[in-house]
Amino acid sequence: MKKMRAILFQFVAALLGIIVFGALPSMFIPNGAGDGPFSLFFDTIKKIVYHLFHFKEMTFQIKGVEYKVYPYILDGVVYSLILLLSALVVAYIASILLTLLTMQFSRRVREKIKLMILFLESLPDILVVLLLQLVIILIYKQTDVLLMKVVTVGDSQALLLPILCLALLPTIQLYRYTIHLYEEELKKDYILLGRAKGMRHTFLLVKHILRNTVVSLFFNLKKTIWFMLSTLVVVELLFGVIGITYFLTYYMAPEIFVFVLLFLFVPIFLFYHVIREIIERSVKGGETLT
Repeated sequence: MKKMRAILFQFVAALLGIIVFGALPSMFIPNGAGDGPFSLFFDTIKKIVYHLFHFKEMTFQIKGVEYKVYPYILDGVVYSLILLLSALVVAYIASILLTLLTMQFSRRVREKIKLMILFLESLPDILVVLLLQLVIILIYKQTDVLLMKVVTVGDSQALLLPILCLALLPTIQLYRYTIHLYEEELKKDYILLGRAKGMRHTFLLVKHILRNTVVSLFFNLKKTIWFMLSTLVVVELLFGVIGITYFLTYYMAPEIFVFVLLFLFVPIFLFYHVIREIIERSVKGGETLT
């Protein structure tokens, strides 16, 4: 019960923060009535709260044509969330598998791999997206086989390549971090004891070290999500996706901004706490992560 209250408090605090953040620009709008910036600020908050309870009344215009915000934005928001959460899962699984493979090599080889990782981390996300699109196009020109869609056109949505682009740089970052965690774990006494008992190196990596590094990887989840959100802007722009970042960029009415932001925040918030609960039950034996 205490844990549920803490989660509920975090949710409410974040919700209030998003509403205040959405209303904040109104303080810098000139007010001819002379009421001061705070008057317009609180009026904007009231307007946002009203529209959150009556979201079906919200509208916006495209080329002079008026559309209802809901359910118009639903497809774009769901598409963006599929990209984001799929890329997140791919990044974590790929980084762990790559680490397990890397830890089979000698320390000298691992150092060379880490140098290569540092170089790959320095690549800007826009360059990575453009290079991957170019590779797919070149393969198509040479073989007449389109491995993945390189742009979204109408109802024909690109899916696999945007997920790959979104996951690539976070995978590299998590890969470097996971190698560091594994190397630190290899120095601990329980690994020496396991080796003395004749346990195989791969068994220790998968059975014991992975279990002990999962918690540290989980605490890196928020950082990874923030990084992916910045890359999502580039991915949606270059793939012609009308998703979350499109609405946040082109329709800056406070109530629409907050509504779309909540569509992004709530699923990620739930995803984070579900993963946390799974780790607490399976790895920590029900002990709360701190």
